[in-house]
Amino acid sequence: MSANGRTILVVNPVAGHGMGLKCFRRLESRLRSSFPALDVRMSEYAGHAVEIGRLAAEEQASRLLCLGGDGTAFEVVNGLCGERRPAALPEIGLIPAGTGNSFVRDFGIVTPEEALDGILAGRRRAVDLIDFEYQHGGRPERRVALNILGVGLIADILKLTNERLKFLGALGYSLAVLLRLAKGMDNRIDITADGRTWSIRDSALVVSNSKFTGGKMKIAPDADPADGRADLVVFREVNRREIIAIFKRVFSGTHTAHPKVETTAAADIAIDAAPAQRLMADGELLGETPLRLRVLPRALTILA
Repeated sequence: MSANGRTILVVNPVAGHGMGLKCFRRLESRLRSSFPALDVRMSEYAGHAVEIGRLAAEEQASRLLCLGGDGTAFEVVNGLCGERRPAALPEIGLIPAGTGNSFVRDFGIVTPEEALDGILAGRRRAVDLIDFEYQHGGRPERRVALNILGVGLIADILKLTNERLKFLGALGYSLAVLLRLAKGMDNRIDITADGRTWSIRDSALVVSNSKFTGGKMKIAPDADPADGRADLVVFREVNRREIIAIFKRVFSGTHTAHPKVETTAAADIAIDAAPAQRLMADGELLGETPLRLRVLPRALTILA
């Protein structure tokens, strides 16, 4: 890859329980030799990568590399796509060093070295973004997502994992599933997808731009991050026994054959719920429904 143009590297040193810093040290010499004027910026606190992304847009960087997890990429891209979104976004390179690293798995990338190989080879992929609006503290807020939005149960599981079980890694997420299921579900969710409207009870759902979430979970096996649509996966009126059976099949992607799992794809989606349901995006807890989203086709160029 040509090193022409300004390249900023955002490093989240605490991603993956410190794997981010170790990964940077391992790849630093190769990165600096490939990009002689590399501008390294460390993310020092939650939300810092948003500020770095915003500054990168103002500085008109031509290339922005993110070394961290899905949350780091989420922050950077939201910084780039803020209120003063530039006419042209810089190319984004994702070097996975977090706990999940879900988005790049769609491109067959698992290790940081594989990601850097793709970046240096100049492999470019145009991908969609999901532009969405939700409620936070009684006020609407807007974000963009690369990977996934989870509504209800999925967001509840993430909250429980982060607050009590994160130290257990992947096992902690599985345990959180069991603990959250003990409470059951009691809700009504109204969905509109490209004009089709329907209602479900005691359910949960995800809206996915890519196949994977939580690392190896193939939550939306038919998703294509460049098809101009988001994949809606609904876990419809499931009891505890059924959701456990479904969860066991998520890693292979065969859960979508379960009779209580419904899938569809759409470019514009609205979700309302009673009571309001918790929301997560790209592994980050945000606010709650109502949720409105639209797909921005091929809005971002990924180096992978």
